[in-house]
Amino acid sequence: MISNSIFVMKGKSCSSKLKSFLLVTLCLCNVTSCKSDENLQLDNPEITVNEYNIPVSDLKARDPFIFVDKKNQCYYLYVSRFEGKKGGIYSYKSKDLLRWKENGFGFQAPDGYLGTDDFWAPDIYEYKGEHYAFITVSNAAQGILRGTTILKSTTGADGHYMPILPADQLHLMPADVQSLDGSLYVDDDGKPWMIYCVEWNGPNVENRVGEVWAQRLKEDLTSLIGEAVCLFKATDAVWPVRCGADGGYITDAPFIWKDEVTGKLIMTWSSFGFGPLYSIGQATSTNGILGPWVHEKTPIFSDNGGHAEVFKDLQGKLKIVFHSPNEATATIKETVTIKDIRIVDGKFESIETK
Repeated sequence: MISNSIFVMKGKSCSSKLKSFLLVTLCLCNVTSCKSDENLQLDNPEITVNEYNIPVSDLKARDPFIFVDKKNQCYYLYVSRFEGKKGGIYSYKSKDLLRWKENGFGFQAPDGYLGTDDFWAPDIYEYKGEHYAFITVSNAAQGILRGTTILKSTTGADGHYMPILPADQLHLMPADVQSLDGSLYVDDDGKPWMIYCVEWNGPNVENRVGEVWAQRLKEDLTSLIGEAVCLFKATDAVWPVRCGADGGYITDAPFIWKDEVTGKLIMTWSSFGFGPLYSIGQATSTNGILGPWVHEKTPIFSDNGGHAEVFKDLQGKLKIVFHSPNEATATIKETVTIKDIRIVDGKFESIETK
């Protein structure tokens, strides 16, 4: 068995300082050396073990995001990754979601790049025929708080991503707002919005309660326009709990999916529930992105996993991807978890037993 360990980071653990490091490890193995291979069925006969030799069960990462490339009939899994002191986004490629191969850096901070820290939670979107990456970055040494920046690919979904902001502007957020996990939603009028979390421990946050906000993006995604709107606070749902003795109510990973049947918007987001265990909650809106958002009383998943994305696979089947279990220890436990999910009566069905 060949082992290749890669150190990456993301701070989402339930400790007094809520500070952790993401550790991504890959077990690169052949079909005879990895016990998880025994039950893997390859849906695509063109896939060879030698080419796609990483079982999904061996992909250890936090905050995974899967982009479905319909044109090339494949999937890209994006994660954050550091090489030395240079952060970036790294991808893996698959034909069937079961076996993967390394695809390399989609972006790695060049010399002189203003971003030095985090590079968390890369989300990949196709918008107006181009591919964009939304990532959380900061620069602690210069006092630049976390915020979402946007990169644009020059070569497609798997491609070479470059910053679209000026060199002296790290991200889109105001200087006095600490935020993370920006995602893209395009409304029925074709208008782009950024949905993001304001961190519980940032400036100008009341009672250490995290929030989810929305703001319009300029058509070319190079700036925010209009007024930012708070969609909800973590405490608007009944299931989250404070995390740690001096911690707060967490909001992570807001992601919006539109139900084709009811027209409702369904937002998945993560926080800590009873335990405390990292969990995936959901809220729905029948009135567009500005809500009001109605929260379900129980999470979709509450067994110490979260930071979810919902997508349709190449066969049109609805899936959810997240990391589990959520652990901030030297022992690597976070696994890329992909499960089937259904929408029933305009909301996601629980995946606790699926």
